Amino acid sequence: MKCPKCLRPVDHEAESCYSCGYSELEAAEKYGANQVFLNRIHDAAACLRKQDRDELAFALDQLEIKFPQMLFCSYLGNLPEGLSMSELGFWLLNHGQVKGAEYARPNENAILLILDMNTKQIGVSLGYFAETLISEEDAYRALLHARPHLLNAEYGEALEKIFFRLAKVLRKKGRKLRKLSQKELQDQSRELNKKVLDLPHHLAPVGEPEPKQVATLRSA
Repeated sequence: MKCPKCLRPVDHEAESCYSCGYSELEAAEKYGANQVFLNRIHDAAACLRKQDRDELAFALDQLEIKFPQMLFCSYLGNLPEGLSMSELGFWLLNHGQVKGAEYARPNENAILLILDMNTKQIGVSLGYFAETLISEEDAYRALLHARPHLLNAEYGEALEKIFFRLAKVLRKKGRKLRKLSQKELQDQSRELNKKVLDLPHHLAPVGEPEPKQVATLRSA
């Protein structure tokens, strides 16, 4: 992951950034340590029309059916000067609770889109687990995919495009993981066979087992 303040690489288990010292504690002191409740589509800037909000909600419903373990959510607001989208995303993933996703979809599995209406920019913040599935390049390409809608002030369509683009990444990653799981099972099987062959000679099986003799009763 990258530090939300200086954007330099840092391990997600580290308590603070190695470069600038930024930490969750500093974010809590600056923006508050309280828990906040969010809607799945949190339109604090009131920039979405009802139809756009309904269509985006329907799209998220479809994605949650396909990926029941993932959390898809968005925040649309007017960010104050000095607050970056990466810092806000980091804080929301640590202090936000999306209504209805308390247990089934934790914040570690979140894909959070942030739209700053002051700069007309969209950013992606990922939970720790989601970060293992979606690379920085994947997120950047998804954002570029929605640029025409953003330029035309079609904010609902822009968010929907990004979510669906990232869903394609998740599907591809899922197929790779399934193939990897099958390969791991095959590797484990081969390793087990190798261990059997490496047994002392008097314990190792030789060739195919001989068929058991079955007694039969013959008539005279």
